[in-house]
Amino acid sequence: MAASLTRLIRTLPLPLFGSAATAASFTLAKSRALPRLLGWALPAGVGALWFVWPAVDDEWKMSMGLKADPEAALKAVEEKEAKAAAKIAPVELSSEAMEKVESAYKADEVVETEADKLMAKGAATGDFTYLESQWEEFNDKAIRPGEDDDDDDDDDDEDDEDDEDEEEEEEEEDDEE
Repeated sequence: MAASLTRLIRTLPLPLFGSAATAASFTLAKSRALPRLLGWALPAGVGALWFVWPAVDDEWKMSMGLKADPEAALKAVEEKEAKAAAKIAPVELSSEAMEKVESAYKADEVVETEADKLMAKGAATGDFTYLESQWEEFNDKAIRPGEDDDDDDDDDDEDDEDDEDEEEEEEEEDDEE
């Protein structure tokens, strides 16, 4: 029975090899070369991990204990801070300081200026000619006609003059020859 079972296993069809006997003989032949390739096992393993390790999920690394859990570290720090805060005694403020703290969010009284009154009146009526006049004043101050109006044109003119001078020098040299 053992012989028939062995014969059955040897004749079992396997992809790429044809039968289990062929696969076994191939594996045996290749395993004889393993001792001389053993020196490459560590570099091959490091190289494989170099490419595979970044693709491994961080959750798996943490579950295997290969990586520290950042949330656990954060919780530990928060617990330490909470314990340290519990040890600190509350600060006692004077009544004057308490009043300042309680009224800190309140704004100072705002005095309405003439411009604010005009703005409110314009918003109520829809007439913003006051703002248009302010804009015109600003625009007049910003323009200042006559001052550096055509700097770009001056630069272009200088470049053209330089080009003309070079052409004249070349023509003179050609005439001399």
